Amino acid sequence: MSTKAQGGGAGTGQPYFVDQKKGEVNELRMLLGKLTVQRDKKKLREVVKKVIAYMTLGIDVTRLFDQMVMACHTTDVVIKKMVYLYLTHYAAANPDLAILGINTLCKDAGDADPMVRGLAIRSLTSLRLPTVIEYVTEPVRKGLRDHSPYVRKTAVMGVLKIYHMNPVLVQESDFVNQLYNMVRDSDAKVVANCLVVLNEIMREEGGVAINKKLITYLLNRIDEFNEWGQTIVLDLVPKYTPRSDEEVRVLTVFCFVLPFLMRSSTCSVLLVLKGSSLPSALCARAVQRQRTQENKQKNKTRQN
Repeated sequence: MSTKAQGGGAGTGQPYFVDQKKGEVNELRMLLGKLTVQRDKKKLREVVKKVIAYMTLGIDVTRLFDQMVMACHTTDVVIKKMVYLYLTHYAAANPDLAILGINTLCKDAGDADPMVRGLAIRSLTSLRLPTVIEYVTEPVRKGLRDHSPYVRKTAVMGVLKIYHMNPVLVQESDFVNQLYNMVRDSDAKVVANCLVVLNEIMREEGGVAINKKLITYLLNRIDEFNEWGQTIVLDLVPKYTPRSDEEVRVLTVFCFVLPFLMRSSTCSVLLVLKGSSLPSALCARAVQRQRTQENKQKNKTRQN
């Protein structure tokens, strides 16, 4: 077989694939523009899903930007999620195109559905475009006061994203004070997010400011946090320097965490022991007890 013949299949295979995909992208553009597709949520969802599939394969689908922004004008949360993913994916490389989606995201940040509000705020702060930061701060500020815990915790993380884009803006605004006030939020996940963000923003000052009142409040609510939140709270304990002697510190902290030692994760137990300076024998027993309980739970799960 000649070299030309051998190279023909290999040489034309990739261009054929690319040209074929380009044709399919144009077809998707036509489908997104059809009223019958726009009015049928199932059909629209399938078309948008295909766009996302092409995007993940590395195929350039930026030419569909206008149609994808229009597709976001729906009550279907699944479609919105996919469109938001599309917008955030292409925003950094195509800032001019991203501007087209800003108004839609800002509008959705005030939607009646808390899931949509949270997703819109998360997407706005994920654009990572300094040029649009002025449009992002107000939805985030409103999100911090939202009645939905999901929106509040999303907005809290949004503050951190804004900080990474423009640290001065966050430090000179009232975001830090708002986060400190939200440490007493009724939802434990919101509190945990606030502690994480404050630790990051206040890193040069040693992290979140700890006092007896705050550490006591957080330890009193330790059972409300999930495992991740518990480790965040317990990691603050060693940073607190009591004004009384060391024995008072050990007794106070241990009284708070004794019930917690009996049922939490090994990681949380080790953090408690780190903060309370308990005798080594008691430390070993606590860790061993916790590992035994975790092994029993794993065996139960396997049997089921």
